[in-house]
Amino acid sequence: MDLLKLLFSNKVFRFIVIGITIYLASFFIYSKATRGARANQFVTKAGDIVFKPAHAVFGKPNRSESFEERGAEGGTFGEAGDLQNAPSIGALNVEQRMISPNIDVSGLVDFESKADIFSKIGGRLEKIFVQEGEEVSLGQKVFQVESLQMELELMKQQATLEASRSQARLAKEKWEKAKMNVYGLLQEKEKSEAIYEKVKEELEKARATFFALEEVYKVGGLSKEEFEIAKLGLTTKETALGVAKRDNEIRSIGLTDEDIVQNGYVLPRSKEEKLNLFKEINTKIERAEYEAMEGVCRSHEAQVNSTKTMLKEVIVYSPMKGVVAKKYKSEGELLGGASGNQAVLTIININKVYAVFNITETESTILKKGMRVDFFADVFPDIKFSGKVTLVSPLVDQKAHTVEVRAIVENVGRKLKPGMFIRANIVLGNPTPTILLPSIALLANEGDKSSVFIFKEGRCYSTEVKVGKKYGNDIEILQGLQQNDVVLLEKLSQLRDGMPVTPSFSR
Repeated sequence: MDLLKLLFSNKVFRFIVIGITIYLASFFIYSKATRGARANQFVTKAGDIVFKPAHAVFGKPNRSESFEERGAEGGTFGEAGDLQNAPSIGALNVEQRMISPNIDVSGLVDFESKADIFSKIGGRLEKIFVQEGEEVSLGQKVFQVESLQMELELMKQQATLEASRSQARLAKEKWEKAKMNVYGLLQEKEKSEAIYEKVKEELEKARATFFALEEVYKVGGLSKEEFEIAKLGLTTKETALGVAKRDNEIRSIGLTDEDIVQNGYVLPRSKEEKLNLFKEINTKIERAEYEAMEGVCRSHEAQVNSTKTMLKEVIVYSPMKGVVAKKYKSEGELLGGASGNQAVLTIININKVYAVFNITETESTILKKGMRVDFFADVFPDIKFSGKVTLVSPLVDQKAHTVEVRAIVENVGRKLKPGMFIRANIVLGNPTPTILLPSIALLANEGDKSSVFIFKEGRCYSTEVKVGKKYGNDIEILQGLQQNDVVLLEKLSQLRDGMPVTPSFSR
């Protein structure tokens, strides 16, 4: 310990120890940095000279030099020897395949058609004829609502209707009788007119007689008493004429030509037409009463027909062929009618179903109706289903910028059920020549750029390629390769540009 303290107290010794430590640390860093075959040639040669003493103690680093360097330095093997001893690497001969442009997308199965079955009338749910999962045909009975209350209401309405009909018949008879009375009124009018004319003539005669007697009275040929009697007789005739006139006027109300004109009719020429118009004018009240009762009858009849129609809705029938997907009500529950009431049953048709997907805006411009859609359901991974596009939605989802696509599918065996998750491949056009490589042949770079090793003239060379879509374990090559190029598939991390290899075509 004293000796070490003595040595470290010497500055020269300390500088020597620090220098050796830095030298050895630099040697180990250099050795680690130059282990790869791609180490810089100038740095490697300079390092070998500088660290030659360290090499003598610790040995040279395990480096794989490029075959060109080894040849230049006079290595153990020449070029012919390198090629003869080149490692065997799995390889693939590039070939173009006819691939249809397509897109891969996930989606769901949806039913083709669905019907929620409601009751149009209120009442207690008396009977449900079907169960969930049961197949139903078009027009099949599915449930029935209790009808007793409605039948009693119908009986009451029918009785009311019969009463109103009787009243209407009575009103009609009164109207007909009133029309018949018009003929009698005309006869009375004519009679009063005749009486008036007769009284008028008698008055004229009485006046003539009175005037003659008056002249005789003036010359003294007639006593005053006789004159007063003659004057009283004239007055009586005048009074009788006034009474006859008033009676004629009363009996003429509604039976004159003026009445026809005042009621908005054209004065007819024939006597029969005039008689019919007089009947119309003089039976307005009776006619109105009859029409009012007829309106009441129609109202009651409408109520009866409405109740009869609603009674037909007591039994509800399936509007479509399908399967009962859900039952929401149980027998005995009270239904409030179609307005705001929950459905009793839901029936769906799954003989055909829709495969529903969402694709990008760009893809939607290519996709057209009638294009084929192939897809697999997760629950049936080995069964391939196919359908045809029936709808490319005209609307774009503003948040996801996608477009909904629907394809109709024949649901053979009803394997597909609404809500199933599916993965689809939508064919966008006719097959085109396409280069596909296994994913294991690519060294990933950035974006859509990758690189592969190709075999050429006994050696391998790294080549950059542009990749496209994936097809299972294969990937599309858009640029960088040509037909009949040989691509290496194995030990890619060990390959270097210009390295001799022997391709092995096991695929």
